[in-house]
Amino acid sequence: MKWSAVTTGIAALAGSVLAQTDSTPFVDAETGITFQSYETTDGITYRLALPSTATGDAAYDVIVQVVAPIDMGWAGWAWGGAMTYNPLTLVWSDGTSVTYSSRQATGYYLPGEYADASYTVLKGTGVNETHFKFTALCTGCAAWTDFDGNPYILNGAGDTNFAYAYSSTPVDDPSDASSSFSIHDSVGRWIHDLAGARSDEFPQWVTANTPDCATLSRQQKKLSTDPMAPARKSKAHQPSPPSRTLVLDNGAYTIKAGYVTGDVVDEPHVIPNCIARDRNKKVYISSDLENCTDFSEVAFRRPVEKGFTVNWEAEKEIWEHEFFNESAPQPCNPAETRLLLTEPSNALPVLQTNCDQMVFEEFGFASYYRGIGPSFNAYHDVQGILRTPREPGTVAELPVEILLLIDTGYSHTTITPILQGRPIQPAIRRLDVGGKLLTNYLTRLLSLRHYDMRNETYIVNEMKEAACYISLDFKGDLERTWKGTRGERRETYLSGGGIAKDYVLPDFHTRTKGVVREFDPQRASKARRLATEASEDVLTLRNERFAVPELLFHPSDIGIRQPGIADLVMQSLRALPVGLWPGLLANVVVVGGGSLFPGFVERLQKEIVRRAPDECFVRVARPENPVANTWRGAANLAKHPHVEKLVVTKQEYDEFGAAWVARKFSAGLES
Repeated sequence: MKWSAVTTGIAALAGSVLAQTDSTPFVDAETGITFQSYETTDGITYRLALPSTATGDAAYDVIVQVVAPIDMGWAGWAWGGAMTYNPLTLVWSDGTSVTYSSRQATGYYLPGEYADASYTVLKGTGVNETHFKFTALCTGCAAWTDFDGNPYILNGAGDTNFAYAYSSTPVDDPSDASSSFSIHDSVGRWIHDLAGARSDEFPQWVTANTPDCATLSRQQKKLSTDPMAPARKSKAHQPSPPSRTLVLDNGAYTIKAGYVTGDVVDEPHVIPNCIARDRNKKVYISSDLENCTDFSEVAFRRPVEKGFTVNWEAEKEIWEHEFFNESAPQPCNPAETRLLLTEPSNALPVLQTNCDQMVFEEFGFASYYRGIGPSFNAYHDVQGILRTPREPGTVAELPVEILLLIDTGYSHTTITPILQGRPIQPAIRRLDVGGKLLTNYLTRLLSLRHYDMRNETYIVNEMKEAACYISLDFKGDLERTWKGTRGERRETYLSGGGIAKDYVLPDFHTRTKGVVREFDPQRASKARRLATEASEDVLTLRNERFAVPELLFHPSDIGIRQPGIADLVMQSLRALPVGLWPGLLANVVVVGGGSLFPGFVERLQKEIVRRAPDECFVRVARPENPVANTWRGAANLAKHPHVEKLVVTKQEYDEFGAAWVARKFSAGLES
């Protein structure tokens, strides 16, 4: 793939965000320092001055100034634009003096002390009737080690994202720099002009504003001079992460479930996500369905509709049967287990909240992450799936840099561009055509042309999976299966044209599953004459074999006013910078049960090539097991260091509530 094009696309995305800064120049009359200044809507001001030599190549010192209303409990500055794994500067006042605290958070709990940033308090630090002000020279605020252990330096010649947080609740001990404090009332981000904050006068400002004895509180002096000062203890003990993870791809048709323990990944179990009742009124829950011997007129209750879990009463019964009962096939102790759960794109917040409540309040899992299903596929060796030639022994870096994931499942089909492991939300597209609609359409055609199959959706679904295919020449195949005008019998129709197949229906006595066999014109003619004496029920499938799955590419054939998959791919690309197109088109991966139709990959590549720019190289591939591919990606994430940044513990849920959990999950790795 063209990495230069990928880099261009990333830069274009960044440029669209960083096109305009939020900071403005400000001259502090008390110190004479010219800052780049940003003021929040709540009256807290964050200011920064840099040396003229500041770039992203080497660490440098900065002058930081924070001004906040006197009644503010505390104000914080996150130098990396996120809460975790970057320096945090916290400032508060006890009404007479100002106290600062250098912190760093490694999770969503009280940040610990951060020793790699040191502060020299400058003139201009103090308290008046309305505000408190903190001015200091900071060494270590502009450079730190990120989550993966790599050095990170703010590029002083450009722009950057900073984040702030504050609370009106006072800290527990205002005189103690290691004091614990409450969760923030509000958070926000701004874009700071670092280049505009640089000045040749930086050394003179530091010299002129460094007092003989910096105005520090007693506890601050202790923290800065006593290397043996005890570390702060958080109010609540953080339990160690669970050693076992239950990974659930909770699909509309099947649940893919299995455990990850350390680096050991179990094989996933694929189980029906339904409660079924046969014509004898016997009820089967999920995996019990394999014990059913007669699927004629079976009725199903499914907890997932249109891709979203809407019936938690039924879902709870299924989960309890599979994981929590004494005789569960995959027994689980939720209090000692982490849960990784997939969800569809653009789920309604109320459904997400219901899910979070069930996980923590009903089942009581120790910790949990709910993520968009397609994004888990970024934790695969995608170049291996695409069969890219590589040096032997090459180890893939996860998550992959760029990927276009097409997931065609039971309820719908989604197109999801993924960049550096994160879905690009504005470019996600959904087609309301999936396995369920195709089965219903085939049921309708068979009921009109052959037998009444309206109560036999299970049998029709098996027929669809066994006999249908994606045509690479739809018009040609349609011509070969055309009977002809009234009273006419064309030769290709009588012979089957190489397309017609016979499907022998199960009788649930001698056969529990249907059988596909080659179309035999003589046998078909004889069967029609001896219909009353036939020992088997046979359906001859002609254009139904390819006309039904054709809806994935042309849903307008039955009046659905949506573009097909290939057109939606181009719609998705047009929502992105052109620089990303080569990388995405060269890394198209299809997953889901719908991708198992013979000819699907070849037809999709043909359709995309027809629409894509000539200079773009198109590669489309399907993994070995497209149904379980999302689950395996989630299992890879369960072993990846990223998972510690994403999960929420039950303790955090109880302390911060469902709204906080929703914000954390929506932020993902950016949090």
